[in-house]
Amino acid sequence: MTETPEKTVRKLKLSSMRADSQKEREGDWIPALDIDAGGAIRWFVRSTNYAPFRIARDAIAAKLARKHGDSVPDEILADAYGELAVEHLLLGWDGLVDDDEQDILFSKEKATEILTDPEYRYIRGSIYAAAMRVGRDEAEFVAAKVKN
Repeated sequence: MTETPEKTVRKLKLSSMRADSQKEREGDWIPALDIDAGGAIRWFVRSTNYAPFRIARDAIAAKLARKHGDSVPDEILADAYGELAVEHLLLGWDGLVDDDEQDILFSKEKATEILTDPEYRYIRGSIYAAAMRVGRDEAEFVAAKVKN
């Protein structure tokens, strides 16, 4: 009788997919890789899974839908989701400078000014993208042998 040959396949290590709920609640530094692949710009953000954020987001979405239907003006979206990010997600930043190349220190007031401005949609989007990665490590794969 001949033996069945084995081959090596990639398998996901389940424990690598556990969420870190403490980081989701308390925040973590996440590089803004969508803006700078080198990681010089970082956001200190909570997760979009943070319960107070989810509750407030759903309430705002329902309110905007009742008032505007499917056609919410960009200025209103920027204001609503910018305020939401400042209130629940963004806790700090690192790597932002003004036109004179001076560091922009984080404050809720400065964050509100930036994130509610429709023209800074890429910054707002980057913060939301970072918040979606909080509490999640990279997936870890292992090599496993299986019979053909």
